[in-house]
Amino acid sequence: MGQPAITLLSPRIASVFARWSAIEKQLNQLFTLVTDADLAARSDFDGLKGWDRRVDAIVAQAAHRLDPATSDLIKVVLRLVKSPAAKRDELAHRVWAIAEGFETELALLPPDDQHSFAESIVAVKRAGKCDVPIDNVPLYNGSTLVSASDLDGLILELKNAGERMNSLIRGHFFPRFADLTGGGFADYRQRLADDPEISARIVNVTKARERAERVARRQ
Repeated sequence: MGQPAITLLSPRIASVFARWSAIEKQLNQLFTLVTDADLAARSDFDGLKGWDRRVDAIVAQAAHRLDPATSDLIKVVLRLVKSPAAKRDELAHRVWAIAEGFETELALLPPDDQHSFAESIVAVKRAGKCDVPIDNVPLYNGSTLVSASDLDGLILELKNAGERMNSLIRGHFFPRFADLTGGGFADYRQRLADDPEISARIVNVTKARERAERVARRQ
């Protein structure tokens, strides 16, 4: 049992992991572009672990080195790109299982299931007997079923995230003379400008930055 789910979903699971790895590579490229290949800054950046810490480093460097509009855009794009990260992390780090009656879906055990199991063992040890009832409710309530449609939705989110990163990198950091079409990568800049989610968020980010600047000037 369970093999049908793995057989059905494995190509989609592989696509999720591959797409996220590509996005992480884009994040590293963005840092180098933002810092103009500053080797000292790169050394510090390479020592950072975790998506959030690396994003914070990029945002800080962008605020220091770039014009405010570009810095705001980087912050917004990186926030949106992070959106599918939690779903990918669950798939990557939670224990996979099978559930009777759901053979075409992948069951993900709750993140603290190892503690629940160990607590049951401790309870048996303390009682000195093996007929202590095991509480499976947290296990069942905390488990998640992942279907093909769930993975297809996540793949689409990752595809959009990768395209946003690509548009940011090409449109705002590639030398415009390198565009062999003669457009100066304007089409990539336009894609970001036409993105409704980016447009909605850029207003709030810009207002927050300007408010912080006013407060700093008064101090």
